[in-house]
Amino acid sequence: EAMPDGGTLTVRGSNSGGQITPEVCDTGTGIPADVDIFEPFITTKPEGSGLGLPIVRQILAGHGGSLTYRSEAGKGTTFIISLSVPSPVH
Repeated sequence: EAMPDGGTLTVRGSNSGGQITPEVCDTGTGIPADVDIFEPFITTKPEGSGLGLPIVRQILAGHGGSLTYRSEAGKGTTFIISLSVPSPVH
């Protein structure tokens, strides 16, 4: 839905300094600057509850992580997940 005319979806990640950081990038339409995508019941889609991203962000926060994004109109969006890697138990 984010790429109605097709496009590229890229998944990449890094592991550094005790943090793993997966990123999901698309070449879609981008997210309008005036839309708070983490506000419950807000959606830019014709259907949907507007609860998906707020729930995902809450789950990640419960595990000490975060969900952020950057977006540019007409160029796409990148979602960034950040999670701490637990130290091994010896």
